[in-house]
Amino acid sequence: MSLTRMVFGIMTMGAVILLAWGPVAAQAPPGEKQSIPGGGVTVDVTFLKEHGEGPTFKVVLDTHSVNLDVYQFEQIMGLRDGKGGELAPTAVENPQGSGHHRSATVRFAWPEPRPKSLELVVKGVAGVPERAFQWTLE
Repeated sequence: MSLTRMVFGIMTMGAVILLAWGPVAAQAPPGEKQSIPGGGVTVDVTFLKEHGEGPTFKVVLDTHSVNLDVYQFEQIMGLRDGKGGELAPTAVENPQGSGHHRSATVRFAWPEPRPKSLELVVKGVAGVPERAFQWTLE
């Protein structure tokens, strides 16, 4: 094996490890789906709309190798308030699926004061410490 191929292989593995285990962030306009893969699981989040009482998200967990039944949406999700705090969901509605494909609608209360952007975090799914999904509000 040449030195160049070995160095390339090491760099590629390092990048894969960072993507699989480190915090990952995505950003998109409201209404567009954001996806962050890692640890064999892809998390898709769509900011559905703003309700008077708070923002609502469609969350999908998808894999071909991990049992997703152990993850409770209420426990793995939080909405950052922009001041260093994090809000828990106020409701998880219409949970569907089992095993390798799960989804739910997740609602939160508005942080006070109402932020100019939202950051939804999904923690601890398939060994990825945190996946952050961000939206700018207009």
